[in-house]
Parts: sequence; C-alpha cells; structure tokens
Amino acid sequence: MQPRDRHIPLVFVGQGVRARLVSIGGSPRIAHRLAELGFVPGVELSVVADNGEALVVAVGDARLALGYALAQALIVAVEDV
Repeated sequence: MQPRDRHIPLVFVGQGVRARLVSIGGSPRIAHRLAELGFVPGVELSVVADNGEALVVAVGDARLALGYALAQALIVAVEDV
C-alpha cells in the first residue's frame, strides 16, 4: 500500500518535517508576495522552528520567518509514514 499525501496548512506541520507546497490561499496580493519569497507550488520546504506565533521555514538555502497568518495560507503535502 502506497502512502497518501495529506494537504494541510503549513502551521500544522511539525518541526523538521519535510513537505511540498501544493497551493497558496488567501488574497492574490498575499500569494504574489509569498511567490516572490520563493514559495511556489512544488517547492520543498520544512519548518525549522515554531515559537507559537511564527515559523522559521527552510526553502532551498534560505530561512524565512513567517507569522502564523501567512503560514496558514500555505497548503502543503506531507507524506504519511
């Protein structure tokens, strides 16, 4: 049996878990800004740190801090183990 992908907002991904960006919700302005930062569908990312209000996210070689409101707009696929 193959693992299935779960699509969830980035804020619910645990620290150190690798995920693939599926889509960006929110307004077109938010989606455009996140795309400028490298958050485009298909990119692999992981949560480096979570302080309860913001996430530090690894995207490629970059580390970016995102508040929960922006991280909620990022819908990712996490492979079930």
